[in-house]
Parts: sequence; C-alpha cells; structure tokens
Amino acid sequence: MIGFSNGRIEAVGELAARITQNAARLSAPCYRPEAIYTADQSGWPGDWEGRTILALVSLWNALGSKPPYIDLIMENFPENLNEAGYLGPVAKPGEPIDEQQLSGHNWLVRGLIEYYLLTSDESIRGMILKIVSNLYIPLKGAYHGYPLGKTARGNKEGGYAGVISGTSGRWKTSTDVGCAFMCLDALSQVYEVFRLSEVKELLEEMIGVFERIDFVGGNMQTHASLSAVRGILRFAEALGIDGESGESGNNTAGAKGRKYLDIASRIFDLYLRTGMTENYANYNWFGRIDTWTEPCAIVDSEMVALTLFRLKKDVNYLTLANRIRFNALGYAQRPGGGFGTDKCLGLPEDPAACGIDPGTGCNTFLSPSGSGISEAYWCCTMRGSEGLWSMLRHSVLTERGVGGGPDTVWLPFSTDLNADLGNMRIKIRSGLPYEGNYSVSVTACGKPVSAVLMIYTPDRIDRREISAAPGETVTVNCSVSLDINKVRSSDGKHFKLLRGDLLLGEKNGEGSPAPLTDMFDLTLEEAGRDKRKVLV
Repeated sequence: MIGFSNGRIEAVGELAARITQNAARLSAPCYRPEAIYTADQSGWPGDWEGRTILALVSLWNALGSKPPYIDLIMENFPENLNEAGYLGPVAKPGEPIDEQQLSGHNWLVRGLIEYYLLTSDESIRGMILKIVSNLYIPLKGAYHGYPLGKTARGNKEGGYAGVISGTSGRWKTSTDVGCAFMCLDALSQVYEVFRLSEVKELLEEMIGVFERIDFVGGNMQTHASLSAVRGILRFAEALGIDGESGESGNNTAGAKGRKYLDIASRIFDLYLRTGMTENYANYNWFGRIDTWTEPCAIVDSEMVALTLFRLKKDVNYLTLANRIRFNALGYAQRPGGGFGTDKCLGLPEDPAACGIDPGTGCNTFLSPSGSGISEAYWCCTMRGSEGLWSMLRHSVLTERGVGGGPDTVWLPFSTDLNADLGNMRIKIRSGLPYEGNYSVSVTACGKPVSAVLMIYTPDRIDRREISAAPGETVTVNCSVSLDINKVRSSDGKHFKLLRGDLLLGEKNGEGSPAPLTDMFDLTLEEAGRDKRKVLV
C-alpha cells in the first residue's frame, strides 16, 4: 500500500509562497484568541474555533514553525467549555439534536486531534474523549431517524453560511443539508487514534444511513458529503483493506475496510459526475446550479482523490488531484492568502438527472461569486490551510518493495520541493505545470540507496530506477510535451482548453488564453473584478 513518508518535506517556490501567505492571513484579528471564542454568530458551536485550530496546526506541520497565537488559543480553550466539556449549549436528552453543533465540533475534534498528534499533550487527549463521550456517543440510534427528504426538512435554501431551517423528528436541520454527517471525518480519526469500540459502532450506524441517501434529489451539500467521504475512507484504512495495515490479523475487519472503500468510491464518483464544475471546483449543493463554489469542498475533493490514489493505486486520481489543485484551488486562493467562493462554471454532466433544464444555459465565465474577492474568511480560508498542508504531505509518498525489492517513491505533483527521508534526500526543480521540464536529484545518506521513482507528469507516469552509493547524488532530467488539448465540456455544447493539467481562460474574454492560477498574484482590486472566459 502506498503510504506517507516519515521524513521532512519542505515546500519550495509557488506552494511555499501560498502556504506562507495563508499563514500570514491566519494571524489576522479574527483568528486570534480574544476573537475566535465569540466569533460564531450563525449557530455553529465549535466551528470557528475548530477550523482555526486545525488551520494553525496544519500550517505548523507545513512550515515547521509554531504559529504565533496557537499557545494562547489553547490556553484559553478550557475556560470556554460548558459543563459537559464542549462548546455551546449542553445537549439534553429528549431535546432536538442540533446538526450544526455536531458539524461544528467535527472541526474542533479534528483540530484537537492534530494538535495532540503533534505535541503529545495528554491533557488534550482527555478533552477529545470527553467531547466524544458527552456529545457524540449519546447519538447512537438517532441517525436512523435523520430526515433525508426535502419535505421532511423544509424547502428553505441556504446562503454562504448555513442556518437552522426547521425541526423534523429528533433533529434540528440546517440549510447546509446533511451536515450531521460531517462528523464522520472526526469520529473516524478518533477511532483511528484511540480505537474505541463505541465509536466504531456509531460510525457503522452513520455510514449505513449515509450510503442510502439520494444526494442529488435531497440537495445534499457537497462539502458535508465529501467530508463524510473522507471519514469513510479513513475508517476503511483503519480497519484494513484486503489484509493491509489497519487491524492486523483481523480478516473480517479487512473485508469491512474494502466494503467502506467501495461505498466512498461510489459516492465520490457521483460527485464527479453531478457535483463538480468544469474547472474542477464544486457546486455547493448536489442538484443546484444556481449556487457558488466552496473551497472547503474543493479541499475535500482533492484529499479524497489523493486518498483513493493511495488506497487503489489508480493514477487517474493523480490527474484529478493535479487538476483540482491548479484550476480550482489555484483560482480560489486570493491575493491576501485566504480562499474565496466563485461562480460555478458550466453544468453537471447530466443536468436532467439533477432536475435541471439544460436549456437554462451554461455559465462560460469564471469569476468571484459576489462583490470583491468573495473571501470566505469564516470557513474556507481556514480549510485552505489543511488543503495546502495536504498537498505538501502528499508530494512524496512511499511504497515498500515486494520480496526484498527496492522501495518505490511516488512524486504525485512533480513541483519544486526538498525532502529528507532519512536514507535519502530528494530535490525537485520543475517547470511543471507551466513548462514541460523537471529535474529530480536523489542523494544517498549513510548507506547505498536503490529505489524506483514514479514521477507524475500530465501525460504519463515517468518510471525511473535509481541506485546511489553513500554520499552520491543521482539526477534524473526529463522533458514533457504540453500540447493544448480541446476537451468537450459536460453539457456537450462547449469546449475547454487544457495545456497539460492547466485549464486556460481569457481575461474578460479577450487576448490569449492563460492559466487560472495567477489569481493569487493579482492585486485585491484586480482579483475583485477578475472574469475569465473558459468555455468556448
């Protein structure tokens, strides 16, 4: 199985600039300790706090240096908890279950776990387990009654920030449809780290309900759905898939792992067909094109693609991850380092299946969704931090050799980086994705190194076998053809231009087509009025 390297990966060049600028944005007043515990004004206890902590820990991992406000935030955390050990009102037996509170605490638990894994602070472990015990474990049995249909939930359509739209049975429901399942993400990590049997039982119940949802007909929110899919994949890997990793020696668990991998793959495939825009971003809800993108979901989609590549070793997921990275997240990151929402480009592959009249027309221009740069500073700017860290973490992956053969080192992005894996150092200097050339240098440290390099390029996986004596550096150079390809759009009536993995667009519909990634380099004024003709 392809896994993460145990070494240190250092971003260089564009990715380093994006991470550094995002870190600067996360030092703004709204992410400081005096602000985050009072920031929520829309009924999402734990959400702002959790996303901020997760963002700061992600940046800490990516940059190797402690963010300036993380210590103060964590020191102030206990005094803001209620008597049950979590944020917001105490959930009392018999009262309706607030799905936004469950969703918000997904990010709080995720942030706390990542902080615990980085610092080994045992006091944080106790806080995590108390939240799980008092907020989530009492939900056992409740998910079977979760309202899935539009009639059961009411028909109120949501805005940029979701709100409680009504009550159905035991549930207070949100316009962020399905956000009660967001916590599959956190609970799967709780199980992965702490192996609690009661958490496993709750996960199995939740996934059993989740897989039966009519995502398109029920207008499920894509962010909630993809976060849940990430959780299902983590649970599958924790159980073990076909005897690999997970609960070693437990064949039944391995079979369950494969089952959950298949469920996640099926739902993600539905998203690719009906929830993804032409520039590899997302429609905010399944079955609605009158909406906007959300970088939170774009981050989720890239993380799902990269996880499916690791678990299935299907290189098509690497192509998808690269296209999401450069064309969706690359455009969504604003000049100040934050992330913003955009207009949805195109139509789903099968608009009729989404209840959409294809005659309503296709949006051929990409631009920010509202006035100005449309930064979603209350959620997407923070999730963008995890997305950037995920890109870096997945930049060097390893696979153990079979039968004593050489290990395989996967380089899924082939962009500039430095990596120290202990037995070898890797340096990539690359013109990709903009220019068709790259150089990979491998230096053996301490003892001889033999390895197979699997280097992603837009038109192939470049496989190279290398051997180096102690202290020796072996360099691989390659040129890649980056022809412009004309690809038919999902509605069948338009085309888009791809140069390698880069989608091309004309600014204001004029001039030569150019990549979308320069949104990050514009001035705030230029970004606020940016408009790209992408579909022709």
